[in-house]
Amino acid sequence: MTNLGSYKTAEWIFRKDPVFPLRVNKLAPQEVTRSHEHEFSECVFVISGSGMHQSGKNPPVPVRRGDVLFIPIGGHHAYTEVHDLIIFNLLFYAPRLPSVLLELYSSAVYKQVFLKKFAPDENENFPMTHLDEKVFAELETLLDYLAKSDSRCCKMGIFVAILGRLCEVWWIPEEATSPPLDVFKLTACMQQNFQRALTMKDLCRLAAMSPATLQRHFRAALGMPPMTYLRNLRLEHAADLLLNTELTLTEIAELSGFRQMPPFFRAFKKCYRVPPLEYRRKK
Repeated sequence: MTNLGSYKTAEWIFRKDPVFPLRVNKLAPQEVTRSHEHEFSECVFVISGSGMHQSGKNPPVPVRRGDVLFIPIGGHHAYTEVHDLIIFNLLFYAPRLPSVLLELYSSAVYKQVFLKKFAPDENENFPMTHLDEKVFAELETLLDYLAKSDSRCCKMGIFVAILGRLCEVWWIPEEATSPPLDVFKLTACMQQNFQRALTMKDLCRLAAMSPATLQRHFRAALGMPPMTYLRNLRLEHAADLLLNTELTLTEIAELSGFRQMPPFFRAFKKCYRVPPLEYRRKK
C-alpha cells in the first residue's frame, strides 16, 4: 500500500471529550485498512489472531498476540492482511494531558519509543515489541478497565500505569541514554514564576542550553515550545481568575503575567475561542 492520503484528526477521534484526549478502542475484528496518518499517538496491543502491519512504505511485518506497536503523531501505517485480528488501540495526545507524563521523560525507553521522530520517507519500521504472556495479560486487563472508565482521574492513572509498565519491559539498545533536559526543573520554574517576566533567555540559562537545543528537547517532551507552555500556564490562571473573582481585566492580565492588554486579549481569544469577558459571562 503506497497511498498515504488518508488522515484522522484528533478533533474527530476525541470529540466526546476534546479537553481530555485519551481513549481506548477495541477492534474485534480489525479490518484491512488503507495507509493512513493521524494527528495523535496510537499504541496498538494485539489481543488475538494475526495479520500484517505496514509502517509507511516499508514492507509489512507479521503481528500476533503479545505484540505491541507504537504509531507516532504523523506516522503512516496500515493493516495489509488480517486473520481474525483483534486489537486494543490506545489513542492519546500527550501535549494536552496532565503533566504527570513528565516523569516518564526521564526513562530512556520512553524517549526511544514514544518520543522518537519518524520522517514519512525513513526506511524504518515504527517501534514494536513482543511481551511475555503474563505481562501482556496484565496490560490487557488495564486496557479493559480504561476502555470502560468514565472518570478522567481513573483513566489518567491507568494510562500512566500502562506506559510505565511498557517502559519497564520494552527492550531498547543499551546505547540509548536519558534525555539531557531536566524537564521537571524547567516546568517547575515556569509554574512558580509565570507571573514574572520570564524570557527565553532566562529558560536557556536555567537549562544550560542554546535556544535551538532547548526548543528541540522541550518540544520532544511536551509537544510544544517552552514559551507556548509558559503562555498556557498564564492563560489557565487568567481563566481561573475570570470565573472565581470579580477582578478587572487589567488586574487579571497583570496577575497572570501579561504586561500589556492587547497580547492578553489575542492569546486568550485564540486559546478559548471567545474574548475574556464573554468567557466570564458564558461560564
